[in-house]
Amino acid sequence: MNRRMIVAAATLALGAQCATAPAQARTARGDFSLIEMIHTQNSSFGNLPGVNPWNGRRRAGTLFRYRGIPCTGNAPVNNIASDLPSYGGRVPGSRAPSSMRAHPFSFVLRKRDGRWRLYGRIVFTVCQVKPGPVPASDPRRDEDREKIVVTFRARSNRVNAEVVNWAGRFNLRGGTGRYAGLRGRGDIAGYFFCFNPQGCRATGGNYLDGQFVMHGTYADPSPLLGQ
Repeated sequence: MNRRMIVAAATLALGAQCATAPAQARTARGDFSLIEMIHTQNSSFGNLPGVNPWNGRRRAGTLFRYRGIPCTGNAPVNNIASDLPSYGGRVPGSRAPSSMRAHPFSFVLRKRDGRWRLYGRIVFTVCQVKPGPVPASDPRRDEDREKIVVTFRARSNRVNAEVVNWAGRFNLRGGTGRYAGLRGRGDIAGYFFCFNPQGCRATGGNYLDGQFVMHGTYADPSPLLGQ
C-alpha cells in the first residue's frame, strides 16, 4: 500500500512539472537593438500629420512631435529597424530585423534640479515582423497594426546651429496585441538635424529630422509566439 502511494505521488509531481514547463518556455527575454529615423516631412508624403519640430531652444510647456513615414513607404533605415518585434527571430514566420515606424516620437522639455531634460514617449508601429515596406495592397491601416510603447528621459546638447544631440534611458511599457505584456529598459541616444542643403536658416531654425538608437533588454511573460 505504501509503495503504491509513493508511486502515485511521484506521478503527480512529474505531471505538475510537465504542466508548468510550457508556461515557463513561453517567457521570451533577451537583448535587442534598434535604429530609427524620424521626420516632419517627406518628399513622397509631404508634411507628415501632427508634427511639431524643435528648434533646440530650451523652454517648457511645448510638445514637440516627429514621426516616421507610413509603413508602405520605402524607408531604408526603418525597414530594418530592430530585432525586438520578432523577439530575436522567435516569432514564427518572422525574420530579423523587422520593419517599424515611430508613430509618433514626442517629447517635452522640463527643468529639474537646474538641468533641462527631454521627457518623451514613442509609439512604435510594427509594420511587419520581417524587413521591408508593407505592400501597397495590404488593406490594414497603420493605426490598426500592433504597437510597442516606450518612455524615455534624456539630456541634450547643442553641438552647433545644425545639430542637437541627446542621450538617456528608456523603458518599454507594453503595447497592443502580442506586445501587451512587453517590458524592458536600456539606453537611448540620438540627434536632431536640419537635413537641408542650405542649413537651418532654410527651415526657420527648426530641426526637421532626427535619428536615434536604442539598446537594452526585454522580457515578455506571455509573448504569444504562435500567433
